[in-house]
Amino acid sequence: MVDPKALSEGYARYDAVGMEHLIFEFMLTYARRVRSDKEWTKLLKKNPEKPFLCFVTPSDIAFVLVLIMNGMGMWDQIRRLKDDPTHQVEKKIMPMFTKGEGLKRESGKTVWDKNGLNFYYTAEKNWKAVYTNKDEFSEVCNKWEQWEPEKKSRKDPVRTFWRELEEEKLNDTTEDASVDEWWERENMGYTDVTEREPEFYWNSNVRKGTSEDNGDDEVNVND
Repeated sequence: MVDPKALSEGYARYDAVGMEHLIFEFMLTYARRVRSDKEWTKLLKKNPEKPFLCFVTPSDIAFVLVLIMNGMGMWDQIRRLKDDPTHQVEKKIMPMFTKGEGLKRESGKTVWDKNGLNFYYTAEKNWKAVYTNKDEFSEVCNKWEQWEPEKKSRKDPVRTFWRELEEEKLNDTTEDASVDEWWERENMGYTDVTEREPEFYWNSNVRKGTSEDNGDDEVNVND
């Protein structure tokens, strides 16, 4: 079960209790949906040795979390009624942040109340702090690389593309990645001039494909 309030606080809370896997499950199941699997695969092949977390922005994370938070009450109610059709009649639950009561509507814009905006910007701020802390973000990336979901194939479209792959696969990648549409070129992660792509380093054991982590040589892929 996703806990958007806890996830909005960032990484440290989960790291402290050894439950980083809950963040990774959220990233794999929900945040990943900001793009299609085909787009993710193409993007990661064009950026070898960079994990998909580099291209999921703090604003992406915050947006997905506020959407979940907004609809959780409704979804829980629907689930209860589906599981038990004889359940007593209860008042229909409305979205938490987008009721729109007393708010001015603007064409083309979703109506979020102040609580929704506060939740969004707080989550974005907390995750920006993670992304701009090189040591912390490096830890997230290295643990993500070593983590495997119960059904391993779920992670395939967003796996890091390593340069050490067979030459044949590399050639296929080059050919496939050569054609870009303008909307792909302008929507590949950190495109906002006010944001920098996060910096991180791989632990040498992660690069070697082992699960051992002795803190030895670190390789910075941003330099």
